[in-house]
Amino acid sequence: MSRRHGQSGQIAQVREAGGDVPSTSLRLSLAWMKKGRLFEPPALPAPVADTHAHLMSFWKVDPVSALARAAAAGVAQLTTIWDPLADARCAATAPAFHDVLEAWVAEARDLFERGVAEGAIDGGSAAPQLFDHIRYLAGVHPYGAPRYDDAVHARVAEALDDPLCAGIGEIGLDYHFDADDDIEAAPHDVQISAFARQLELACARNLPVELHLRHEDADEGRASHADAYRVLEEVGVPEAGCVLHCFGEDAATALRFTDLGCHIAFGGAATFSRNEEVREAFAACPLDRILFETDCPYMAPEPIRGLECEPAMICQTAAVLAADRAERTGERVEDILAAAWVNAQGLLG
Repeated sequence: MSRRHGQSGQIAQVREAGGDVPSTSLRLSLAWMKKGRLFEPPALPAPVADTHAHLMSFWKVDPVSALARAAAAGVAQLTTIWDPLADARCAATAPAFHDVLEAWVAEARDLFERGVAEGAIDGGSAAPQLFDHIRYLAGVHPYGAPRYDDAVHARVAEALDDPLCAGIGEIGLDYHFDADDDIEAAPHDVQISAFARQLELACARNLPVELHLRHEDADEGRASHADAYRVLEEVGVPEAGCVLHCFGEDAATALRFTDLGCHIAFGGAATFSRNEEVREAFAACPLDRILFETDCPYMAPEPIRGLECEPAMICQTAAVLAADRAERTGERVEDILAAAWVNAQGLLG
């Protein structure tokens, strides 16, 4: 996945009409334009948590506006990612990222409060508590495995002393050739070594960990998941929790990891029409193991797929997946949403 960063701009054509300095109401607008049609996220009957976001990686979206919009949409908790290698251009150390994140949150809170005062936000569905529940995970993505040395390890460990840092992530194994960014997969043994070392740190500090696992679509053996399962068995699953982020596999794979004690996080890609087996996996997972995420700015959900994703869009993902699961299992939508919220609180609250 790309690691580009931008400080300004909006994704929706409806916002761009406001010029270079959008008004408060325009910056808080929960409306996105695609193919001439306007889309607004649904209101949910329960709080929702975005358990995996990349606030440092937006192309055009302003992180401050995105956080304010997330609160306006009802997102009540958010966990973003800091990678000391991939994000080094903007924040090479944990203290530097702490300062960036604190500044964004303070500005977003101010923007949100202005929106409430000006009547641009519906207070009934908003979640102002979000600004007190934004934290981050620190870790090196498998793309950075060849550069994972003692100095980088020390930067990850340093972050764990930050009260805003909730754990380690995203770490793991990526055996996929990324044609979009022309990134070859690092040697598997190099990736496994970096993954195991960070997992050991999570176990030693009893902190949750979020895993990135990916292989080629044609790999029927699901090598990244098979190797990760072996590493988890050898090193251990942190008692504080382990999450398979952006899950894109079948129900059998999901249940193998939930039996090991892991949680499974589902994002916008699970709403894509071709991903029926991912929705089957979501319906098969025990209720106490499901989570929602955006992985923003990547993979906005249907029907706004292709736009730059942001945290407020998780409401659409959660609504679609909860409704689909309810139809398959007979559970109530509100119970599914409530379970995902409780799970996120237990892991990252």
